[in-house]
Amino acid sequence: IVAGILGLVQNALMLFRRCIPPHYTACMICYVVCEVVVAIVALIWFLFGTYWVYSILFEVCFNKYDGHCYCNSVCYWFAFVMITLSYILIIIILISVCVVLAISWQHFDRPQIEPAPYGEAEYEEVVRNRQASEGRGGLPPEPTPPPADLVGLLRSAEGLGNLRRYNSTSQRTEQSEMTPDPP
Repeated sequence: IVAGILGLVQNALMLFRRCIPPHYTACMICYVVCEVVVAIVALIWFLFGTYWVYSILFEVCFNKYDGHCYCNSVCYWFAFVMITLSYILIIIILISVCVVLAISWQHFDRPQIEPAPYGEAEYEEVVRNRQASEGRGGLPPEPTPPPADLVGLLRSAEGLGNLRRYNSTSQRTEQSEMTPDPP
């Protein structure tokens, strides 16, 4: 009965919330306070109900004429099953939240490196170097020098023009390697 009344009060509060204009902050504060009070009362009622139902589990008698501890069997077992299922649901929700948090924590802790351009060994080396540079262990990565012919091109006086010529000749070389030589 009490849980039903609390449910009706919560539904009435939700309807009241829909009627409140957004700029009425005093009504919003009253709504939030009422929601919190109803939630606290529902929690206290649930805990007292849990104590009462589980404390008389082995003492309850279902025969009217047996003594002072009579309880209707349907009512008692319904309350027992509902409370037990509520606790099972709470445990499942808590485990699910922990699993989701663990998975998301593990996902965000990984380095964001795409393995596509590397082989497996090179990818592992890049990951180790990234972890070392972030202070997660290992030695700091050694800088890898660029190819010698590229360094010479960049140091030359003509610079960008040579680099463009280098790229166009390397593309022509790759194309000529792909086409077969005439007999």
